[in-house]
Amino acid sequence: MNTGKVLYSKNEKAKMYPASTTKILTGIIALEKGTLSDVVVATQEAIEPITLEHSQMGVRVGEELTLEQLLYGMLVYSANDAANVIAVHIAGSLDAFAQMMNDKAKELGAADSHFVNAHGFHDADHYTTASDLAAIARYAMKNEKFREIVSTKTYRIPPTNKYDEERVLSNTNHLISRYRVTSLYYEYATGIKTGHTDESGDCLVASATKDDINLLSVLLKCENENTRDKAYSFTDTVALFEHVFDNYKYHEIASVGDVVADSKVYEAKDGIRVTLTPEQSIETLLPNDTDIETISAETTLNNQIAAPIRKGDVLGSIQYTLDGDVLATANLIAVNDVERDAVIHAIHIVLNILLNPFVLIPLIGIILLLIYVNVNRRKRRRSRRSKLSYTNSRRRRR
Repeated sequence: MNTGKVLYSKNEKAKMYPASTTKILTGIIALEKGTLSDVVVATQEAIEPITLEHSQMGVRVGEELTLEQLLYGMLVYSANDAANVIAVHIAGSLDAFAQMMNDKAKELGAADSHFVNAHGFHDADHYTTASDLAAIARYAMKNEKFREIVSTKTYRIPPTNKYDEERVLSNTNHLISRYRVTSLYYEYATGIKTGHTDESGDCLVASATKDDINLLSVLLKCENENTRDKAYSFTDTVALFEHVFDNYKYHEIASVGDVVADSKVYEAKDGIRVTLTPEQSIETLLPNDTDIETISAETTLNNQIAAPIRKGDVLGSIQYTLDGDVLATANLIAVNDVERDAVIHAIHIVLNILLNPFVLIPLIGIILLLIYVNVNRRKRRRSRRSKLSYTNSRRRRR
């Protein structure tokens, strides 16, 4: 998940209905646009569309809840009413929030998605792809509060102005919470969100961490059954995670200080060259038996590397590939300082001035004019000498 590298995909660009995994996008927008301590009043516009078919936590019109409580209700308990209340609070209306969702999706590169509501209840015009949903989820998981919420097993909301009892909300993600189904619990799971409608099937966007390996998976349109072995959105997710944890590890393919290139430096004092190294160490997740000697590295240097250079200056980039797949890209920085030769630099300045067309053309004109004047002078001198010689010759004859 850290690198965004795709280890396995199937039909990742196929149009799918996301159901409640939609709430990942709703949640990150709310976290970025709102304040957790805001007291939000549930409006008629938000609550009226929520019918008995919807997953809900029983929010009532006029009820006061904090934005934080609503986010837990939406992301942990999958409450559609909480999603709508959040949407109206953040954007002013449900339609305006849907537009915010589409704008954010576009910003994140989710170009094959379209959202019409904040919760994912089925609408034929509300769709995404596994690839888009992975991009959205990966972005959301960079937010610390989002990670905290989606990894919560149980959340409690005390009585409110409209509700006399404490609400106890258990996570719908069986990989996280044992409350409903104990057998699907997965100790390495860290989130994220379930989803289900008749049209979408069972959906699960999940994350897991083990030995510093952070993974993200997206499974859409599964056909779960109420048995341990046939809860496919969960069991297949765990199978994918376990396969990677067992068969992949991080390989260091570059370290800061590794000399990967050197270059001649324009106007360098004493002709000193600059040595280049990656700006940061690079690790990438690859199969355990990968021979890193088979990884190719291609460097691209700046068009002109000129003195003075200071250690740490970015002078190019390096790209690592394996079997045609790009593994990583990094800046190349200078390992050593390179001073400029003042004399050579001064000569180049003079030459650049002289070779400037605005200087060179008039200068050539002046030179040609001087040559012309000089030639004419010589011609006139020769002419006078010739006349003088002729006069003297006639005098001698007389």
